[in-house]
Amino acid sequence: MKTIKILSAILFLLSGAVAAEVGADVLLYYAPVDYSDNSFRKDGNTMGIYGAYRSASGYVWEGAVENTRLRYQAGTDLDQTDITLALTRHWQSSHAYRFGFHAISSDDDNTDKGFTLFAGYNRYHPYDDSFGGSLYYTHYPNIDLHVWQAVPSVGIYLGNPIITGTFFIQGKLNLIAIDGNQDDNTYFSAEGEMSWTYESLSLTLGAWSGTQICAVRNDGFSVYNLPEKYSGGVKFKAGYALTDNTSLSVGVALDQMSENTDEADVDVMTYNLSLGHRF
Repeated sequence: MKTIKILSAILFLLSGAVAAEVGADVLLYYAPVDYSDNSFRKDGNTMGIYGAYRSASGYVWEGAVENTRLRYQAGTDLDQTDITLALTRHWQSSHAYRFGFHAISSDDDNTDKGFTLFAGYNRYHPYDDSFGGSLYYTHYPNIDLHVWQAVPSVGIYLGNPIITGTFFIQGKLNLIAIDGNQDDNTYFSAEGEMSWTYESLSLTLGAWSGTQICAVRNDGFSVYNLPEKYSGGVKFKAGYALTDNTSLSVGVALDQMSENTDEADVDVMTYNLSLGHRF
């Protein structure tokens, strides 16, 4: 179900790339979704709140609550609430260990009460490079479906913060293995993203290709719990610091998915708006 693709920059900062200063963050976000005419869905939206607290001892506590609603061509609706909790431990200014939990409450009987457990490690040199990976395990008890996902990643910083701005280029691989009441399968995809930050402005461009089913994205904050097969996508996001502590972000993402094996791919367009404040 999940089609939201925000939080990326703030999650990268808080979840293992660079140890953030002591304080707290709050982010409000809203993301309307449109489907192409050949979909059996009409539209939908996701809205939520994200918060994080960064302690002097190197711990970062994160949490998010969001609600997603989808409207179908047949006139029915689907309502879902997701809760995510995560803890990151920064160690010696160059290591980060992360653990978390994601829970789903949904009108979809098959995936209601589903949950995801995740853990990750990142080795980073601030504003130089980083590498690591995450492991996710998702279980849908109502249909006894098990999903494992491994996501190794590598990133590098380029540029000069004063003269050219800072570029961050990151690549990820996704390996998904599914075991349950369907044929056991594995799925592979690769993605790349480049972000540029200069003074108050930030721009992000990303793309991915391959195959994903029941994927986990956004460092555990987005779980795609419906069984569509995704085959690739692109995204763009722009952010601007309104003040020293408040920022506004807008973006758009396009994904392709197959709702049924005998039908053409469906385009999923997601628009997102977020407002964040750092205390």
